[in-house]
Amino acid sequence: MVLNAIAIPAPEAPEFGQYHVFTQDNFFNVQTQQVIEPEVVARQGLTLEQLGKLVESYPVQAEVHHGGDVTLDEFRTLVSKNLQESGNFVLVNYLRKAIGQETGGHISPVAAYNEETDRFLILDVSRYKYPPVWVKAEELWKAMATVDSASGKTRGFVLVSTQPS
Repeated sequence: MVLNAIAIPAPEAPEFGQYHVFTQDNFFNVQTQQVIEPEVVARQGLTLEQLGKLVESYPVQAEVHHGGDVTLDEFRTLVSKNLQESGNFVLVNYLRKAIGQETGGHISPVAAYNEETDRFLILDVSRYKYPPVWVKAEELWKAMATVDSASGKTRGFVLVSTQPS
């Protein structure tokens, strides 16, 4: 979703006719496969560091932050500031159960922050199952401070921005 929103060339996607878009099928290329193989991701998911490296295999910058390494105020400030800048995006890696959803760890983009209600809007990549949801900042922060069993580190978020030309 994020790479499609950034003005970078996308690979061919035969299922979309003449349109070039990033899909789960064409996201992985020679560079991304040096980070992790698609079969491994399908079987066990990926860590926050792997997510950052995968994103950076394209012409964007990724800044990885573990939930256990930032305070709630730092999280709120970093993410809301990033969302205000054109061409910037945020990906969160959180434990779904911690915000009242089913299953385990998950990665989705954050679309907005509402300061009045202190909530972030998560646009779920599994929108057929989970519609967009406004989540209290503290609940999301706590859901990112949970430990990912694969890495042994806390989940967190990745600030994505286009590289200067």
